[in-house]
Amino acid sequence: MKIFKLLSLLFLVGLVSVTGCKDDDDTPPVDPVDPNLFTYEEATWSEADFITQLTVDPNGKTFCFGAGTFTFTNTIPLAEITDMTLKGAGRESTIFDFSNSTSTSGEGIAAIDSENLVFCSFTVKNTNGGNGITARNIKGLRFNEVGVEWPASSQDNGTYGIYPVESDDVIVENCYAQAAIDAGIYSGQNQRVILRNNRMTLNVFGMEVENNIDAEVYGNEFYENTAGLLVYDLAGVERIKNGEKCKIYNNTFTNNNQTNFAELGSTFAADVPPGIGMLFASTSFLEVTGNTFIDNESVSLLGVAYFLVDNNYDPLSDLGFTFYNFGINIHDNTYSKGGGVYNQAGVLDRPAGPLIDIVRAQNGGESPHIMIDDQNYSPALTASDPVVNEPSNPDFIWANFAEAGSGVVTFTSTDENDFNTGDGYVWEVFDLVDTPDDCN
Repeated sequence: MKIFKLLSLLFLVGLVSVTGCKDDDDTPPVDPVDPNLFTYEEATWSEADFITQLTVDPNGKTFCFGAGTFTFTNTIPLAEITDMTLKGAGRESTIFDFSNSTSTSGEGIAAIDSENLVFCSFTVKNTNGGNGITARNIKGLRFNEVGVEWPASSQDNGTYGIYPVESDDVIVENCYAQAAIDAGIYSGQNQRVILRNNRMTLNVFGMEVENNIDAEVYGNEFYENTAGLLVYDLAGVERIKNGEKCKIYNNTFTNNNQTNFAELGSTFAADVPPGIGMLFASTSFLEVTGNTFIDNESVSLLGVAYFLVDNNYDPLSDLGFTFYNFGINIHDNTYSKGGGVYNQAGVLDRPAGPLIDIVRAQNGGESPHIMIDDQNYSPALTASDPVVNEPSNPDFIWANFAEAGSGVVTFTSTDENDFNTGDGYVWEVFDLVDTPDDCN
């Protein structure tokens, strides 16, 4: 092993200058003889050399790529690593291309069981059916100015773009995700999460926040997806059974009316009709405020119980799972519509589509801005009604969706004042414990 490490250091001395790896802001390059720095340039790129350096001793190392396109024939594997940075010269400047990858998983980057990983300033393109970047069981994880893209909507694309799961202290910021089958950015069973200033387009869901505890989602742009954002809890998971304490604020949801291109019935996302700004289900202590909803032509904001996510769900199957919404506070958002297209064919093409279409028909052919399920499905099980306080006076409908699949939707009210319009849950600020490094 010592000889192998020595050879790796000799290889490092022979690497090209790091000038091509500096950021677009002309930050001075790091000393090229730094034993913790490995640099790669397009003209001399060797995937084999990179994997060798990556597997010798990646702890405490920075792997720095210059501008250009770097072709990969396999997944980049990262396991049991501490304090590692994978860095490019800019999201639009450094491209990791997986078009010719023969990876069995089809993933671009797969990280597991590690601490303090930093990904910044590059784009993963064209993975063959796998996620762009998967990061599982990481303590201290940061994505900054990272892109994941497929060129067009296709069932051959990856399920998720940026996919941190079962991790603690996660930051995803200034990132871009395009054309994922399920979600461009997905945060699942994570604790202490910041998702900010990202852009998502042409995905089925722009972003999903699933079974998270302590999540802050702000400054993001959701545009031209099938649906913008999903916040919900999935039954049957182990690490975080019930998510709670999420704040969605100062985001923009625009024209999320694109036809759902996922294979029908393959996932919950595949069943979602187009035209939804934000959807929440079976979650607790959620605050939604300061967001702007523009031209989401089915409904800007939709809240349902878990039965609408899974019609076959048996509440007795797991008495510890909270399948209703509890502690929801919706206030001080703005809504507008009419500039998009109500895609009725795309709506009726999906199992949840009749709910949208029936409500629209019963509402005089108009789609509401806010639609909330009254959740009164069982006299033995209760949930708290949301607090809704919107000075902009949006169109909204409070209704029972239990029989929507049979063509029946019963309106409870169309008057916002019938909700609890007093003080609602106010999200609590949290601190990161394992604070992931910034990219420098």
